[in-house]
Amino acid sequence: MPAVLVEQKNKTEGESFGRNNRIDSLDLLRGAAITYVMVYHLLYDLVNYEGVRIGFFGTDIFEFVHMFFIDVLIVVSGICSGFSHNVIKRGAELFLMGSILTIATDLFVQDTVFVFGALSFFGVMMMICGVCRPVLDKIDSRVLLAVSMLLYFITVDFDDGGTLHLLFTDVKLPLPEGTMYSYPIGIKPKGFFSADYFPLIPNGFLYLSGEALSGSVAKRKLPKFFYSKIKVPAVNFIGRHSLLFYILHQPVLLMIMFVI
Repeated sequence: MPAVLVEQKNKTEGESFGRNNRIDSLDLLRGAAITYVMVYHLLYDLVNYEGVRIGFFGTDIFEFVHMFFIDVLIVVSGICSGFSHNVIKRGAELFLMGSILTIATDLFVQDTVFVFGALSFFGVMMMICGVCRPVLDKIDSRVLLAVSMLLYFITVDFDDGGTLHLLFTDVKLPLPEGTMYSYPIGIKPKGFFSADYFPLIPNGFLYLSGEALSGSVAKRKLPKFFYSKIKVPAVNFIGRHSLLFYILHQPVLLMIMFVI
């Protein structure tokens, strides 16, 4: 999750931005999404580990809000990756952090194991976009955005047994059950469980839609209000330091649950 810096998108495009220029609305959106994630995990821990009854948790409205904030986080992260010149290195670092988190949760909190969670997902997508950047830059951003969003809506339930939403019908693909290491792409082996799971299908397509928007954001082609000084200090602060908050919040919550 690179810093929301409006840097040079592509040297060949001739656009140059100061390293200290930030788009406050991106900080705000990402900060709001991370704040929601922290609240969600707090409620999840209370319900699953403390037996607290929370009536609205798990309802259709709650799940809609949940998906909204997760989608915002993925799209904004995709936009921000387009500003980074070290996206492969950053992606490798995030993937390493995600792998360490998987090992740590498997050793110490086996009921809350993180297998291919947010850090792993963002790390892999950043590396993919970094490697494919020369190709992605040659594709019209409007075409990339349209194709990415279309594929996302078709595969939005792919990790639920291979369901595809086509124009007039749904198709369920006959996915293999015994594939041990196919979970990163959304094909879960029998008995698979992860407390934090972000498969590449469909989430990778949503991330690519953010990547497609990054050029327009950097060139200030979005409506003017998007570039105004939109700030909620605490939320913007969380957005600027989203990686730190994401890494630390769940261990802190679990420690509190353990003490209680």
